[in-house]
Amino acid sequence: MPWPDGLPYPQLIRSLDPARTADAAFLNECTGLLRGAGYHAFDTARGTAPPADPGHAALAAPYTHCTAPLRRLGDRYALEICLAVAGGADVPAWVRDTLPLVPGLMESGDRRAHEVERACVDLVETELLRGREGEEFPAVVVDVDERRPTVGTVQLREPAVVAKCDAADRLPLGRRVTVRLTLADPVTRTVRFALVPDA
Repeated sequence: MPWPDGLPYPQLIRSLDPARTADAAFLNECTGLLRGAGYHAFDTARGTAPPADPGHAALAAPYTHCTAPLRRLGDRYALEICLAVAGGADVPAWVRDTLPLVPGLMESGDRRAHEVERACVDLVETELLRGREGEEFPAVVVDVDERRPTVGTVQLREPAVVAKCDAADRLPLGRRVTVRLTLADPVTRTVRFALVPDA
């Protein structure tokens, strides 16, 4: 994927067309760039320093966030801290005492929420495809396992499904292919395809 020197990430992303197969594969990989950020609690008065590098990789700038009031656990703490600072009061002891626990709790909650969301999407995908085993679909290879290049991920346009795919040879990343549905099991929420070799 060409990425000219000096072209900022946001401009590159906006220039891509998901209808082009190579762009679709690249966009799929880009979704991982914004994952994996963690939470960091600090209290300089109690000897816990802010991170050495508070930068957000995708923004290339220092970053912190608070969202809608009481929507997330971190917001409850952030609001108490902001309220105390704005009012010239001490941050409540319960906030300072338990603040170090918040990053782990937030990460655990996020992980659980993502697992539930993924399970729901998987169930919908299996229901969409149940009973269609053996049917062939046009797809784009959007990811290939580096350790096992005969295993990867394909994205169908219709129905909109993203699932694992197996092949006899290396999967062609970013290419249009034809895949055959081999499994659509709602009980295990598993969809699996096999690459149809070129005729």
